[in-house]
Amino acid sequence: MEVLQDLALVGLSHRTAALPLREQYAVQHADTAALLRELTQGPIVEASILSTCNRTEVLVLAHDDDPVPAVMRAVFRNVDQRCLYVHRGLHAIMHVFRVAGGLDSLVLGESEVLGQVKRANELAREAGTLGRVLQPLLAQALQVGKRVRVETEVGQGTLSVARVGVDVARHVFGELRHVHALIVGAGETGLLVAKHLAAEGAASLTFANRNLERAQMVAGELSARAIGLDALAETSSRADLVVVAVDGGAAVLAARHFDRRALARRDRPVLVIDLSVPRGVAADVGELDQVLYYDLDDLEPVVEKNKQQRGAAGSEADAILVSEVHKFLALRTYAAFSPAITELRARFGDLREEILDRVTGGKAEPREIELAHELARKLLDLSLDQMKEGARRSRSEEVLDREYQRFLRKL
Repeated sequence: MEVLQDLALVGLSHRTAALPLREQYAVQHADTAALLRELTQGPIVEASILSTCNRTEVLVLAHDDDPVPAVMRAVFRNVDQRCLYVHRGLHAIMHVFRVAGGLDSLVLGESEVLGQVKRANELAREAGTLGRVLQPLLAQALQVGKRVRVETEVGQGTLSVARVGVDVARHVFGELRHVHALIVGAGETGLLVAKHLAAEGAASLTFANRNLERAQMVAGELSARAIGLDALAETSSRADLVVVAVDGGAAVLAARHFDRRALARRDRPVLVIDLSVPRGVAADVGELDQVLYYDLDDLEPVVEKNKQQRGAAGSEADAILVSEVHKFLALRTYAAFSPAITELRARFGDLREEILDRVTGGKAEPREIELAHELARKLLDLSLDQMKEGARRSRSEEVLDREYQRFLRKL
């Protein structure tokens, strides 16, 4: 089958690479379109890039050539091969659906990844690098993500890296009613952190952002304060909790932003949590006395507890995934019949007219014409239904489930 022969996915994630390596190969939204167009200059005809705090993956379709070397040159140059995974054909489809369903996330079932997959889809469409295979594949991946969250316990509650960060804060401080929080970054993750903190009853919330207007807008939603990054130095040491969630670029929070004398007078440490990739907190922050610093890799113990609690629901999600893979393959097989279907429609029309003329001597009554058209339509529908059923049975769900279990064992 064409789609199985020509599809490939190359990536690295929290499963295979530590944060220092992941941040080196993160692709910023502003750079995505140019990189996608570069990828599709050669044998690659369709491409999409998903880059989040925990993964960078390139999904491509190529004809008559292996696309993996081109992806390596454009995106993963000089990466240790042991830190990469390559999935082809059916396994690439399974992986894409697992990611959209939150089944391959650092936080099992996380809510943010579905929006990230949607954004990756939009960026590739805007760049003109989606076509007749990747566009329906990514659209169906979004449906998989929605089904997993609606139909299984994996989707119950609000799960995200932002939620895990707040859980860590609660472990450190106990109740958050007396915690003054500073959120650096006013994007989706920063806003989600703030909403969780507000729900926990945090004493105060302050947003710091490069774009002050953006900070003021999100702060208004939560009755929070807004500042620019130039005011970090006068705010950081007074905060109990600092969460940094920024997109790309150099670190925005460093040791120079903290008043060491003010830190020494504190009766409890400042908790700094960096949810950014690349990291938004300089390494020297972790060397300060009275500062507890966590990056994404440091959150693993909380994440592992989440996986244990939600692992049982994974089998329900797996069943949905296999069903959706089966559906996608059946639709692709049926789509391959399109030229034959067009020819079949034309042939049915020609035969209808030929037989009608022969029977009526070319003088058919309106009712006879109507009956002939109705009979031809029903016969054609019956033929097309048989073709659809053949496509559906081309790979049974039982066979796909066994292949899926083999795929999981290799992860």
